[in-house]
Amino acid sequence: MKKIILLFIAIFAFTATSFAQTKTTYINIAYHKLKPGHTIEEAMANEKRWKIVHQKRQSLGVITGWGAYTILNQYKSESVDYDYVSLNTSNDLNTITLYPEEMGAALIKEDPSLATLLDDTKKVSSVIRNKITKSIEFTGSSHDLNSVILVEAIQPTPGNLYTYIDYAKKVKSIQLDRIKAGNIQEWGLWQHLAPLSTDGVGQFTAVTFLKDLSKLDFDSSQIYINGAKKYMNLTPEQFTKKISEIREIKQSVLMKYEVGTFN
Repeated sequence: MKKIILLFIAIFAFTATSFAQTKTTYINIAYHKLKPGHTIEEAMANEKRWKIVHQKRQSLGVITGWGAYTILNQYKSESVDYDYVSLNTSNDLNTITLYPEEMGAALIKEDPSLATLLDDTKKVSSVIRNKITKSIEFTGSSHDLNSVILVEAIQPTPGNLYTYIDYAKKVKSIQLDRIKAGNIQEWGLWQHLAPLSTDGVGQFTAVTFLKDLSKLDFDSSQIYINGAKKYMNLTPEQFTKKISEIREIKQSVLMKYEVGTFN
């Protein structure tokens, strides 16, 4: 009987762990624009105050994390119309934008300066759009908060949405090889759920974490050549042709983690 009980416990633990690992991570991305006459330093001073609020939300299980990311040295595509982004992560779309009233009242009681936080933020910056997103591929976190983050907005070409998703799942293996080679630290692909429109910059966001700017010049061509053959049975020419046919990179920006609850 004891062995049966222990076996049951082991099976339950394995099942619970497997379930936890398969939970979908959702990301609510806010794109922020500075108002005339204000600086990114002012905006980040406000975001550091917001950290207190998001830490409380995280402790209540409303979100799993929050962070604000600034553009590194203005390295961005010409069409990038925002100055920084913030994001909330959660396993539940119904709570990801939730700010419980009781929580807010309790925080203001502890720190009365938080009563003006919303108005102070509106004076400095505004949210020009939000996107509800989910992570569909992820290599695992490097836990390095000093990374340079390459953020790319990607749009599948007409009729190739599912072809691109299938392709991305195979490319993940190549990204893992890049990690092993010391080229990148982590990689992920996010799919936007709402809003969806034909005038947007892309239905997907790819995030690639690099130790520093020097890694942008890392020669990873052989990694891609080997990976294309190993994981897709494609020649370099076939690999290059396929990726150019099924998706476009609409925007590119280099960012850095400024403040958040991930540390």
